[in-house]
Amino acid sequence: MPILRMRPGEELARQQMTDALNQAVGSRLNESTLDKVVRNTASSWTQSGHLKGRGRKVRQRVVPTPAATAYALFLGHLAGSRGAALFESLWARVLDAPAGELMRLAIDARRLGFLDMNQSGGVIDMSFSRLLASDERR
Repeated sequence: MPILRMRPGEELARQQMTDALNQAVGSRLNESTLDKVVRNTASSWTQSGHLKGRGRKVRQRVVPTPAATAYALFLGHLAGSRGAALFESLWARVLDAPAGELMRLAIDARRLGFLDMNQSGGVIDMSFSRLLASDERR
């Protein structure tokens, strides 16, 4: 993901995004479709707060909230991560924050009722019982 590898203040090179998409999909897209996908992808990253600017897209750091953190941890959980590994998942990395900051935000998310979390002796137990139906919890 080229966006996540960029540093704040770095300008997105359109070719960088085109190359990444070409690598992912091969030659299945023609030039006009590829150009549209690049524009829409850059727009999505702008809407998420990772990029700013209309014509020139510049990387900026995202400021995560407790709700966004709970959602990222939940997606990591659904993808199979557990415990401390949740804070290193792709979804957590999208939040642009170190694990310690995400832990503080997860504690706030717990206080807000978004997740259940216990930690002791470096072991983290996290569940999302309020977000899953009883049959989904199994």
